[in-house]
Amino acid sequence: MIEQDTFFMKKAIELAKQGRGRTGLHSMSGALVVNNGEIVGEGFYSLSGSEHAEYYALKAAGEKAQGATLYVVVEPCTNKGKYTSCCKFIKDKGIKRVVVATEDPNSSVKGKGIACINQTDMELTFGVEQEAATVLNETLIKYYAIRLPFVNMVNAMTLDGKISTVIGDREWIFCNESRNYLHELRSQYDAVIVGVNTVILDNPQLNCKSIGGKDPVKIVLDSYGKTPANSKIFIKSVRDDHKPNVIIAVSSHATEERIKSLTAAGAEVLVCADEKNDDSPYGKVNLKKLIYLLGKKGFTSVLLEGGGNLNASAIKEDIVDKITVFITPKIVGGKDAMTPVEGNGISLMSEAIELKSYTCNKIGNDLLVEGYF
Repeated sequence: MIEQDTFFMKKAIELAKQGRGRTGLHSMSGALVVNNGEIVGEGFYSLSGSEHAEYYALKAAGEKAQGATLYVVVEPCTNKGKYTSCCKFIKDKGIKRVVVATEDPNSSVKGKGIACINQTDMELTFGVEQEAATVLNETLIKYYAIRLPFVNMVNAMTLDGKISTVIGDREWIFCNESRNYLHELRSQYDAVIVGVNTVILDNPQLNCKSIGGKDPVKIVLDSYGKTPANSKIFIKSVRDDHKPNVIIAVSSHATEERIKSLTAAGAEVLVCADEKNDDSPYGKVNLKKLIYLLGKKGFTSVLLEGGGNLNASAIKEDIVDKITVFITPKIVGGKDAMTPVEGNGISLMSEAIELKSYTCNKIGNDLLVEGYF
């Protein structure tokens, strides 16, 4: 039974992944109806506001749901949807056993689905593939715990740890497969953050080129409000979540004239000054303040695609949860070539930051390393 439960839950998790980037403040979830070892219905939560995974799986199963087992990644809801709550719907369809991977991360509903099932004559098995289900919805788990967005720091570097050559050339640093993966990430996260120098030097659009993907909100750290009004980031994205197309985070250095210019170009301007910054009596952009304000605005996840200094500041301010690094088998050398994390660095190797857990996978010609702070 354990092996069978693991097998079917893994399939449910793969189904759930089809909702990446589209479920808003709701968890990704997948569901399977299994009768006598045969999958007779399946579904996933496809879009914020749609019916839940259990509903689609049970509708597909029809009469074969009677006496069957339901595998669902996130506990069934107890709130009434268009027709009824998932918990009641499951019971009414004659399900005999429910296998759940994890609780809903939303504290207002967490545990209620489990309690609801326990109040019926249905058998409950909880915690199958729980770790994988937790990783699946890791951004929402943090957001609902402390109302701050999950931050993933993304870098591409050569085998000798450089993100550009000595003259600053960094085009085509990684392979097409890595580039495609990055665009998939952009589709899955609410926003992408870069520094103003990246905008000025590279003029990126910061959009998502994955088929069917959605563009993230573009956020620029720009103390002085120097972002050119004709930058590609201002190319309008089609959004259905009422979030802004571009956010420019400025400090007290930005003049009213610059703020008005950026607003006219289509940006929402957030003043995130750090008045206690030792480098200036007028402060720089305070990263913790920015992340706090993004959380207040309902952002659950952001990609940090910054340069070495921005990454160093983000780590110092302790806002980074995860790191995604593409390592390409190239060597460029040069003591002045930029590295992924710069700043002042540490003095002793014993003080180095170690990832709590990480994975290494080959992606095209590159190596993909993903881990957690």
